[in-house]
Amino acid sequence: MIDATIPVFPNNVVDLIAARSQSIDADLFVTKRPLRSSDPRQSVGVYSSLWTPDERSYEFDGNLPGIPTLQQYMIIVQGFVKDGDEESGLAVHSVLSNRIRAMLYKDNPLQVAFRGLSVSSGTITERMRRWGVRSQRYFSNEIDAQWLYLSTLEFWMETETM
Repeated sequence: MIDATIPVFPNNVVDLIAARSQSIDADLFVTKRPLRSSDPRQSVGVYSSLWTPDERSYEFDGNLPGIPTLQQYMIIVQGFVKDGDEESGLAVHSVLSNRIRAMLYKDNPLQVAFRGLSVSSGTITERMRRWGVRSQRYFSNEIDAQWLYLSTLEFWMETETM
């Protein structure tokens, strides 16, 4: 059986972001999956969505194909608010979306954790190199007299394999 507790990229970053997201507000529902309209009225979802090797970073180590030296991952961080009042829901969602971005940019414990993040497997070590926010999209809808607001933030990270 595959052991799901073994730390690997990008799940280790998903775990860190999800854990720190709870510090935004103690009442937030935080999950490590895409959000659903049935989730609680203030929720955050964190999950990985993409891995891309840097095609120009393959090292000549005698093994073909080799592991790329640089790799990029995309992590999605969703913020969700469900409210019966349109204006209140929009205002709360704006605050939640802003706090998610601020956490990814400014949260000191998260930044320290990112800088020290590495995973070794055999003779190969992968470590965080750079990261940032690519974009944050906003969506809204009304279903059964409930206003639903969703922000989808794309957080990218680059790792280096040694």
